[in-house]
Amino acid sequence: MGRISTNYYSIHPQTYDDQFWWKKDDIEFWQYILNPTTNSILELAAGTGRLAYPLIIEGYDYTGLEISENYCKHANSKLSHITTKESVIQGDMRSFNFRKKYDKIVIPFNSLLHLLNEKDFFSTLDSIKKHMHNNSELYIDIFVPHSYYLNHKTKEPQKRVEFMNSLNQKETIIKEILTYDSTNEIMHVTWLYESEKKTYNKFFFKMKVYYPDTMNRILIDNGFKILNLWGDYNQSNFDANSNLQIYKCKKIL
Repeated sequence: MGRISTNYYSIHPQTYDDQFWWKKDDIEFWQYILNPTTNSILELAAGTGRLAYPLIIEGYDYTGLEISENYCKHANSKLSHITTKESVIQGDMRSFNFRKKYDKIVIPFNSLLHLLNEKDFFSTLDSIKKHMHNNSELYIDIFVPHSYYLNHKTKEPQKRVEFMNSLNQKETIIKEILTYDSTNEIMHVTWLYESEKKTYNKFFFKMKVYYPDTMNRILIDNGFKILNLWGDYNQSNFDANSNLQIYKCKKIL
């Protein structure tokens, strides 16, 4: 089995929460799509419980799968204030078996892109299908890899986000250096954590790029029917100007 970009998890889970304070634009979308009357929801790559918390507090029957043991502990610690269930379970989305089928399975916020090759994507889809019944739905949310962004060459790191790092109480700016390996379609990303114009931390990770035609091919070849392809969280039809590719799929019986 190939490698997931586990360097991503060198970010302390609390710092992850701090730096993604702004990522709330998809919450209403998932609450609407998943519907609280749905019997069961499985989120893959659940992280620190960013999506789990608002779903569970609204009464959704939620289970999360997360590869990082530290992230699982952090997520379940947060969620312990609203549920007695250990909602986020440690495991690898390429190979898991909960011996249960779910009504909705979701991979939100680019989490799929930490699978760095198609073989791992195929393995993940195989595991997903084992957890789907005839009416289950799979949702995948990833960005559109616009060529102008991937091919943009800069010598200076680009500012991405500002946040308060609650671990060291530093007002922090993340600056990004991005290079793109077009042969393997992988982004090499370095994040520099700066406070008072000095870098106090940095780390490197990789993300796989999937273009819409590749996604369509992989999903269809692996036994899925694409029911919808949206270009944003308002469920607009995907087009050439879309920044997101959000798939709604069912497995072919």
